[in-house]
Amino acid sequence: MDTQLLSYRLKSVRRKRRLVIADRDKQLLKLDRERQRIVSHPDYKQTVPLDEPYQKGWKRLFVLSADVQKSADAEFYQQILDAINTVQYHYDQSFKKPKRKGCWHKYWFDELPKLKTIGSYYWQQNTHGLSEQQRACFNRVDFWDNHYYRRDHYYEFASPGLFTIAITPHIIDTIKVGDGLLAQQEAWIDNHIENHGLQYRLSKISHGRKYRYWKSEFEKLKYRNPLKNKSICDLGDL
Repeated sequence: MDTQLLSYRLKSVRRKRRLVIADRDKQLLKLDRERQRIVSHPDYKQTVPLDEPYQKGWKRLFVLSADVQKSADAEFYQQILDAINTVQYHYDQSFKKPKRKGCWHKYWFDELPKLKTIGSYYWQQNTHGLSEQQRACFNRVDFWDNHYYRRDHYYEFASPGLFTIAITPHIIDTIKVGDGLLAQQEAWIDNHIENHGLQYRLSKISHGRKYRYWKSEFEKLKYRNPLKNKSICDLGDL
C-alpha cells in the first residue's frame, strides 16, 4: 500500500519541466516589478535647477511662423505644435555630419525634422489633450500596416506651412540628481532581459496573447532573418 502511494507522489518529466518554466516566469515577473518600483521611486528622476545654466550644442525644431505669432491664434497653434513637434540635437550649428570617402572628408546634411503624426489609438484616446477645434485641423491618412497585416490610419496636420524650422541654442538649466544605486539596479535588469532575449516572454506572461506579434522584434540578433515574413513584392524591391 505504501509503495502504491509513493508512486503517485513521484513527479513526471513533463511536470518537472512545467515547474521549472513556472519558476522562471515568476522570477521574470519579479524583475519586472522591481524595475517598475525603481522607475516610480521619487529619488530616481529628481531634478534641481542649476545656478549657472550652460549651452550644450544646438537644437533644430519647428516654431510658429512670423505671421502666426502675430495673429490672435498663436496660442491655439502653439498647443498643436507642442503635441507634434520634433527636436533634433547636434554639436554644430550647421547640423552637418562628416562622411569620409577614400582620402577625402565630405560633409552631408542630416534630414530635416518632420512633424509627428498621431496614431489611431492615441487619436481615439486623445492623449495629447487637443480640443475639437484643434482636432479638426488634422487629416486622416489610411495605409496598409505590414507588421500587423491589416489596414490602419493615422492623422497628420493639414497646414504644415504655418510652422518653420529654426535652430536655437540648447540650454541646460536643470540637472538630474538621481540615486546611483537605483540606476545601477535598473541597468542590470535591462541588460539581463536584453542579453537573454526575455522581452517577448515578459510581454506574453504580462499582457497575454495580444503581444504575440512582437516576437520577431525581440529575437536575438543571430537568429534574425531579413527575408522573414517578406512577400514576393517586397523582395523585388530589395
